Amino acid sequence: MSQLFPDYKTSTSGSQEIEAENNNEVSQLTAALAGIGSGLIKIPEGFVSLGAEIMDATGITADAAAKVEQVFDKINPLEEIAEQRAAGKLTQMLVQVGVPAGIGAKIATKMATKALKAKKAGRYVNLKSKNFQKGLKKAQELSTSQKIGAVALGGAGGELMVADVEDIGTIGDAFEAGPTELDRNVDPDASVDARRKLLNRLKFSAEGIPLTGLVYGTGLALRDLGRRGKEMAYSNDKLQRLFDKVGSYFRPRGSKPQEVFLGLRKEKGRLMADTNYAMEQVKRIDKEVNQMFPYAKSFLNKTTDENRGKFLKEINDLMFSGDLKNEIPEAGLKNFMKVAKKMKASNKNINNLLTSVRSVRNKFSDLMDITAQGPVGMTAAAGKKLQVDLRALMGDRVKNYLGTTYKIFQNTDYSFYQRYKPTDEAVFKAKELFKRYAAKNKNPITDEEAEMLVNDVLKQARAYNPKSKLPTFEYDNLAQGASTPTNIKTFAQTLTKELPDGSKELQVIGKGSKIFRELFGEVEDARHSIFEGMNRLGTIARKNQLFDEILDVDAALKEAATSTTPPGSRGFFFSDRLAAKRALPNQEIVKIDPYVQEYFTDGVLINRLQGSFTSKDIAEAFGNASKVSQFMRGEAGNKFARTASYAYRNLFLTPKAGSQYAKTVLSIPTHFRNFFSSSAFALANGALSNPILMVRGFNTARKTLNLGLRDPKAMEYYRELLELGVTNTNTRMGDLQNLMRDAKIFESGNIATDSILKPMMRSLGKVGASTVRGARKLGKGMQDAYIAEDDFWKITMYEVEKLRRAAKYASAGIKRTPQQLKEEAADIVRNTIPNYAYVGDFVRTMRATPFGNFMSWPSEIFRTGGGIFETILKDIRDPVTGSLNYFKSTNPMKSIGLSRAVGAGTAMAALPYGIVKGAQAIFGVSDEEAAAATNLGVAPWSKNSQNIFVRDPETGELFYSDWSHNNVYDTLTRPFQTLVRNIQEGIESEDVLSKGFYKGLTESAAETANPFIGESIFTEAFNDIWFRKGRTKEGKQLYTEQTPRNEKWSRILKHLAETQAPQYKQFVRVYDSATGKPDSNGDVIEIPKSLAGVFGFRLIKIDPQQALGYKINQYQGGLRNARKEFTGGEEGVIKVGKTPEDVIERYYVANEALFKVKKQMAKDIRDGKTLGLSDGFSSDLFRKRGLKKDYNALINGSFDPYYPSKGTINAFYDLAKRTNQPDHFKIAQPIINMMNNAFSKMSLNDEWTFTLADFMPPQGTYDEDDRVKTQVPPLPEQPQPNKQVINPNIQPNVMEAGLTAVEQGLLSEEEKMIKLRQRGLA
Repeated sequence: MSQLFPDYKTSTSGSQEIEAENNNEVSQLTAALAGIGSGLIKIPEGFVSLGAEIMDATGITADAAAKVEQVFDKINPLEEIAEQRAAGKLTQMLVQVGVPAGIGAKIATKMATKALKAKKAGRYVNLKSKNFQKGLKKAQELSTSQKIGAVALGGAGGELMVADVEDIGTIGDAFEAGPTELDRNVDPDASVDARRKLLNRLKFSAEGIPLTGLVYGTGLALRDLGRRGKEMAYSNDKLQRLFDKVGSYFRPRGSKPQEVFLGLRKEKGRLMADTNYAMEQVKRIDKEVNQMFPYAKSFLNKTTDENRGKFLKEINDLMFSGDLKNEIPEAGLKNFMKVAKKMKASNKNINNLLTSVRSVRNKFSDLMDITAQGPVGMTAAAGKKLQVDLRALMGDRVKNYLGTTYKIFQNTDYSFYQRYKPTDEAVFKAKELFKRYAAKNKNPITDEEAEMLVNDVLKQARAYNPKSKLPTFEYDNLAQGASTPTNIKTFAQTLTKELPDGSKELQVIGKGSKIFRELFGEVEDARHSIFEGMNRLGTIARKNQLFDEILDVDAALKEAATSTTPPGSRGFFFSDRLAAKRALPNQEIVKIDPYVQEYFTDGVLINRLQGSFTSKDIAEAFGNASKVSQFMRGEAGNKFARTASYAYRNLFLTPKAGSQYAKTVLSIPTHFRNFFSSSAFALANGALSNPILMVRGFNTARKTLNLGLRDPKAMEYYRELLELGVTNTNTRMGDLQNLMRDAKIFESGNIATDSILKPMMRSLGKVGASTVRGARKLGKGMQDAYIAEDDFWKITMYEVEKLRRAAKYASAGIKRTPQQLKEEAADIVRNTIPNYAYVGDFVRTMRATPFGNFMSWPSEIFRTGGGIFETILKDIRDPVTGSLNYFKSTNPMKSIGLSRAVGAGTAMAALPYGIVKGAQAIFGVSDEEAAAATNLGVAPWSKNSQNIFVRDPETGELFYSDWSHNNVYDTLTRPFQTLVRNIQEGIESEDVLSKGFYKGLTESAAETANPFIGESIFTEAFNDIWFRKGRTKEGKQLYTEQTPRNEKWSRILKHLAETQAPQYKQFVRVYDSATGKPDSNGDVIEIPKSLAGVFGFRLIKIDPQQALGYKINQYQGGLRNARKEFTGGEEGVIKVGKTPEDVIERYYVANEALFKVKKQMAKDIRDGKTLGLSDGFSSDLFRKRGLKKDYNALINGSFDPYYPSKGTINAFYDLAKRTNQPDHFKIAQPIINMMNNAFSKMSLNDEWTFTLADFMPPQGTYDEDDRVKTQVPPLPEQPQPNKQVINPNIQPNVMEAGLTAVEQGLLSEEEKMIKLRQRGLA
């Protein structure tokens, strides 16, 4: 290293140095506590100082305010400690502002409440007035807004009492503009200065009106959403209804009642359990059949493949033989045994297959029983008859299942090259059928015409969606004199049934024509029948369960309702519109029939909701898919909408889904990170406080995970957890599956289920099928693992919660049933660990946009973070008194609440902070080095992250790892970290608090919003090409205009393709390390460092030399941009229509921008030195860029302001001459020269303290022709300022002998004396 970079010096700070630094440093915690104490002391200081300032301003006293400040400085030793760290300064501000504002708000609220009560009592209205009731209703409607207004005004009044308004600052200070920017020009006259301070208080308080109103209104909305819940939707208060409407987009239940939401969640869980059961049985059958007919053997022997298909048909026939409720018929069983033995099946194979077949028959029977349940209140005899009839109908449905029981329906948008092709024999039979039909109608057709009819039927079938309704196809009506040109035929034997409302529908009563069944590729595979049959029957059964349970809740609510029962708790479904309006006020009432019609069209389910009225929100809750999802899938709208959907789906959604799938499911490093980082959920919930329960939870989770075929009892237990909503609720996987469904990549949105069904049929007898099967199996295995990594911790926490709560209840003598314990434990897990079922509608909808990656994850971190604290309070709160006093509470769960509180604090704050600081201590990295490395060497997207800094003990080189990638709560804590970092930077630069505070809030908001509005993985790459013209967001140039066309397209395709590739670069780095290949910087990375990246702990080298080079590039760009603020862009002043004032303003703006650029570069140089760069190296780097002079000025802290060049000055002259207008620069030049002189005295170690008002000439200085009305002392003609001529003592914004800089420069001697006399100074 020393040979390559002779000027490079490493920092080798020892542990003693670090320890000394840490001993002298005030920690954030210490500063925060000091901030609370100091803030409390400042509350009385604010009251007293306000009175003192009023006395000074009115002339009663001369220096009361100064004396008050001196007294409180002596009695407040905590202020100095608090103001060293951001946490201290922030808490000090919150206390001294919050307490007076809260007192003021409380007083104002009481006054408003009294006024409102008086109004309601009639003291403010005429009781005899006919409009009394109308006025009273209006007053009630406005009560929320009135309360917000009262709080805003009261809070602002309280903020008048704040002592440190000039230290805290305002929004105007943060942006250095606006009417609320504070005046910090201290006047020597105590009375005048007191008035200035009072005006500053008024400005600070004025900002408090909208800010306090906004904060209080938001808090009120959140409180009401939490407390009043569903009542808000029915409130007479428009503002509360608005709160509820906005909240509905983000809360789990949306606009649905909680009871309906929970019912739908149960339905989803039951359906997932049914699907899981079907997949298990398919796998078990597959396992036995594969042993009998190995794929390797079938690949070489077509007969083996055919025998496999025949045997699967035998299993299918056996499964549906006889009555499913009874045992398998003896004849069918004997026939199956005979066929199995003939095909060399072992006794073990046969027994296992019969076990699966019997299990499936029982499951089908159970689902038919659920489906056949009649409405409550039906007589026993009628119910039994209905159940028998429906079971018979459903039995036929299962046996004659249609829909996807044809190979032709296995085609998708992405399977053109594997599309189903009927056998020649099937086509021949269909042609002959059409020819016989034509001959019978005395209209014979040729063989070619018959083939055209067959091809047309096949084309229709391929385009059909069998899941939407009963599949049909059309063919030409060949009858002589036919009244209709075509005939319509269904895929099944049907019967037309007339419904009660007079409409007609088709019911399936048997299979359709055998010839057409063969043409469409009828599937008689047991595996397919199990999965699809279970899917269809399960959907019907679970929907029936849902309606039954919702109606039971509806009946219970109506029975319990009284005259005082709030809206939303009086029931959901009503026989007439008026009753619904009374129970659900302020809602759009609709008839529910159109919203649920699709579930009853086949005549299987009894519509107990028929004719009922409810709110539109409740009715829409039973819909199958959102309008957005329907549009994306091309299932809604006209032809143009479907075409737009197809284009959008394929151009954006498909690559978005592909990139997200590649970077998560197919990425091995992501799997490691996914598993290990999720352990934080157990920590945050206090599970680690009981290691014994944790071990038991681990063991149960290990045995229960859904990975391949497991013990049947374990798989049954997993299905129980599915029904409880504990497992298979991975948020990222939920986003991805629904995105795939929207993009129509897989019909189910789940590669696991599709990989079982679609390739199953297509692969039989096809060359290369084993390769396709292997690839899909790999993808399915990685997806199962991805879900299992999430399930492991959820199952663990479910077990821990169930066991520890059972123990606490038992100790307290409280009885709980096993089912109650399961429900309670599951509810806690669902609300404290991210769960896709609880993602709000807005976030779900956003997945279909080109923006954001896995938006459900951050939204759930926010929800479950709040859920943890809500559970803590619930477990500690006394069930009788409601007190949160831990020591007095009688809640048996309070120790669990305390464990959870400690765990949450550790996981969210202490652990990340401890890891970062611990690593610094272990590797000898000082805070100064860490700050310098963050500024100079850390990637922009990791600036606000929790970075772990590591020093190589041999070379002294620094590395960092972004711990935020492994911290599941980073989304929750990052906004606060960003806020604190910005405030701390303000402290170090001696800025007012508001600058850092509002900058931090802005950055925090951006950090929070980024997952939702940032570019998705593919969109970012697309924008790099299309909008950023070949440059990435990080500034990397992919190609230029001069890049050869072929090479340019190659780079574009590679850049886009990389978004669809799994994360492989970590493995490339490991290989390079093992083979000694250097990276792009010429360094050979050690194997342990490269391996760390595979496990999610990639170490990135801090290269101060390279980083300083990048910073110099930015510096040069900043210099150019600062100069352009004067000459270029829309605001440039070398244009017609500009004035001397414009010239002065742009000169100020340009130099302010230039100062910030140079100040940052000076800091970069200092940080480079902190990281070991020698002065010689840095100087040489600047010299090579032609910036030697800049370097010398930067290290000395000197600011060399911008002054227009001779060419720029001549441009002003030429413009004036060409347009016959005054030369604006020449007119403004005396002030420009004065500004230049003042700016040159600034130090880069200080802050920019000037304002434009310090230099802008008084109004009326120039006449209508822009000529000077007031004579300015003449200055020598000069293109550059002559510092010997310009008075070096002029200080803008500083009263020198009672005059400002502008007054010194523009006023005559006589006018100066007048000003001084006006101020009592002459």
